[in-house]
Amino acid sequence: MDRMACVNLPELPLQLLQRRHPHWADRPVAVVEADKPQGTLLWTNTTARRYRIFPGMRYAEGLSLTGDLHAAVVPPKDIRDAIRALTETLLRFSPRIEPACDDPGVLWVVASGLERLYRSLENWAARICTTMQQAAFTAAVVVGFDRFGTYALAKIGRGPRVMQSPDHERSAARAAPLNRLALDKTTRGLFDKLGIRTVGEFIDLPAEAVAERFDTPIYRLYRLAAGTVDQPLQPWQLSPPAVRRIVLDHPETSRMRLMVVMERLLH
Repeated sequence: MDRMACVNLPELPLQLLQRRHPHWADRPVAVVEADKPQGTLLWTNTTARRYRIFPGMRYAEGLSLTGDLHAAVVPPKDIRDAIRALTETLLRFSPRIEPACDDPGVLWVVASGLERLYRSLENWAARICTTMQQAAFTAAVVVGFDRFGTYALAKIGRGPRVMQSPDHERSAARAAPLNRLALDKTTRGLFDKLGIRTVGEFIDLPAEAVAERFDTPIYRLYRLAAGTVDQPLQPWQLSPPAVRRIVLDHPETSRMRLMVVMERLLH
């Protein structure tokens, strides 16, 4: 059976902000939608949450709880560039990688066919975690059998983890808290009111009721979690670098003449 892995860099925009400002390590930190008092907090770190500062609050609300709150905007382009860089890094470990389109920091990686390069899947996953750590990222790597199962488990842990069987993976994923998944605040609040707090309780709901009550993305997530729909990996096709090449008739020692040649090739 093919093996799949999910690499999760939790709260990637927040990690990018903290990498940009390492001196904020022990401070309450938040990624804000806009750098103004009414800007919405999108991600908050553990220290900020100790002050009861949570995503969805206004920047001014967070400052009212502690004046030591450090917040900044992380532009979408920075997130996209980081995901591209992470994908290129992971190409050292697998030729097929799919970044999640709606959950920045989540990437699925094909883990099959690498037995001759690594001693074991445990070693492969550990080396990915080490590479992320060297780049100043916190990551979880879960190797399993199913797209949703590896995703749910990567959302609740840190470091490498290898599932030994599909049944083991399915059982562990059922216990994952639902609020760790990429759900909007309104949907999380509704599930909480219904007393549905785990993946298992979510997929035990009748399919017809979920389809009728929730929007298409939630129903698609339900079907993935329940295993009633198969979504094959869709690897990201990185564009090859543009290359032009010329063979000179004789060795060239003039920098100016080389610049003329290069300029012509660039055009």
